[in-house]
Amino acid sequence: MNSEESAFKQSDITAQKVGELVDENKYFYNEDESIPAIESLFGSHIGDHVLEIGSGTGAIAHWLVQCGASVTAVEPEPVLAKKISPRFSSADDIEVIIGGSVDAYRQLAERKKVFDTVIYLNVMEHIADDLGEFNKAKAVLKPGGKLLVYVPALPWLYSQIDAETGHVRRYTKKLLREVTAKSGFKLVSLDYFEVVGIIPYLIVYKLLRRRVVTGSSSGFYNKAILPLSLILHKIMRGRLVGKNLVLVASKPQ
Repeated sequence: MNSEESAFKQSDITAQKVGELVDENKYFYNEDESIPAIESLFGSHIGDHVLEIGSGTGAIAHWLVQCGASVTAVEPEPVLAKKISPRFSSADDIEVIIGGSVDAYRQLAERKKVFDTVIYLNVMEHIADDLGEFNKAKAVLKPGGKLLVYVPALPWLYSQIDAETGHVRRYTKKLLREVTAKSGFKLVSLDYFEVVGIIPYLIVYKLLRRRVVTGSSSGFYNKAILPLSLILHKIMRGRLVGKNLVLVASKPQ
């Protein structure tokens, strides 16, 4: 943890505790709008049986089911989890587990359930023991299965809103490579994403210290920053620095 993160951890800011989220709009604001980016970044690596850790209100899980996948959606926040099931019909191949990943992995291990793909979208940064989490994911993956991780990058951007929403860290490429290697995964790709969002985030959340995501800022993000970042990512193939990191790793055969 760098000095900036340590300073926030020692401050009087109260971090969001898992399972105690009251206002879903506190930081969960662009689930549906992110689907084109997720499809572009991860689509070719998603298999038929998918485990999503941190499913939010179920937008990604719903998209995956529509694409023909069998999905197990895990969400620790009851205020979010209660919105997942209404998205689906009785014919959809979806299982919802309300609870943290530790309990979910225990249940899945007891049932000997395995997956082609395990997905963490804006989740791993909330987990203190990320190495342990990688190992748990590997245990339920089939040989050759993929771990897909999307996390905030650039530790120097760590701000009050990171602390208040329970972010333990913002990642570097070096840290993600180390965790991937230590957990026994094979690194497939590791790219930056969202170069366009760096300066706005720096100004609004780091310098001005805004502590909430407003409707206007999320609208600007969804309509301008995210689409433009996706275009630049396709052109530059992740070579530009970005506000987030996109990891694809595979379990050895």
